[in-house]
Amino acid sequence: MQELGGDPALAQRIYQGLWQGGARTVDELPDVGAAWRSALRNAAFVSMLEPDLVLASDDGTRKYLWRLEDGHRIESVLIPDGDRLTLCMSSQVGCAMACTFCLTGDLGLKRQLKASEIANQPLQVGLQLAREDGRRITNLVLMGMGEPLHNLPNLIPALTNCLHDLGMNFSHRRVTVSTVGLVHKMVELAEALPVNLAVSVNATTEAQRRQIMPITRKHSLAKLIEAMERFPLPNNKRITIEYVMIAGFNDSLDDAARLFELLERVRAKVNLIPYNENPDRDLRTPPHDRVKAFQHYLVSRGLSCSIRTTRGTDISAACGQLGKARQQATEHGWLSDARRVAGFAPFPTS
Repeated sequence: MQELGGDPALAQRIYQGLWQGGARTVDELPDVGAAWRSALRNAAFVSMLEPDLVLASDDGTRKYLWRLEDGHRIESVLIPDGDRLTLCMSSQVGCAMACTFCLTGDLGLKRQLKASEIANQPLQVGLQLAREDGRRITNLVLMGMGEPLHNLPNLIPALTNCLHDLGMNFSHRRVTVSTVGLVHKMVELAEALPVNLAVSVNATTEAQRRQIMPITRKHSLAKLIEAMERFPLPNNKRITIEYVMIAGFNDSLDDAARLFELLERVRAKVNLIPYNENPDRDLRTPPHDRVKAFQHYLVSRGLSCSIRTTRGTDISAACGQLGKARQQATEHGWLSDARRVAGFAPFPTS
């Protein structure tokens, strides 16, 4: 607006009209005169994601498949849990990290998402929810397709729009960015945004972690733990340690003991994630009593530890299952199953 000769008050009205009013075109911006609309049409455009498919789970979870302007697709997942409504967002088309337990890694990295493509996920799902029944997304997690810190230049402006009081106005306490452990990018994130950090650890020895997370060859488990010990945290925040439990691999009490020792000097809480099985992997979910025993070991020693409730498995929307929505929908017959395909488009229609 400065370049066009406008004043800050007009710029704020336009910004608010986009991120809170959901204007899809320049002509839908409120309180903007005809001359300014004309100037804006020549200078900018409003971009929106194209909805390709929305799958509905029996447990209320929804998986959104978005088609991007270059034909690539990404996925977002809306997860209801009591009063909480969490949107799991993607940050890349595919992923370069190649973690063996995650289907997204099979795609490789196709490209980075633009800041607009990241921020449009909560914007468009939020607008649809408001029109549908007045619900509001309460939490954002960057745990979908991609490694968020691998796309930090676009992630920061995207989340700035999510946090801004004239934007989507999310509290920083309700926004979490997950990483496989890009040590050199973690502090950069903390310096730019006051959001929560989650670190995907998933193993308790260097050799074990290298088997399932190739990034360990570049950023060792020891270096990652050291970085978490030094990570700048406000007094009321802790790092969330994500630990995917795989039967017979990292689910023993010896693993629990090593994990406790690793985290002794880290201000952390642990989130255990029982592995979500899929036919493309010869990996299994541990028995529930084994997961509970692992949790009990940590809790009994004073470490906060929860078990993530698995959601959306019937539409392959659970952790580690994103990346093949169109293929899975065709193979499983979901496109013709009214119980699976949600009957709405995830953006406001005229």
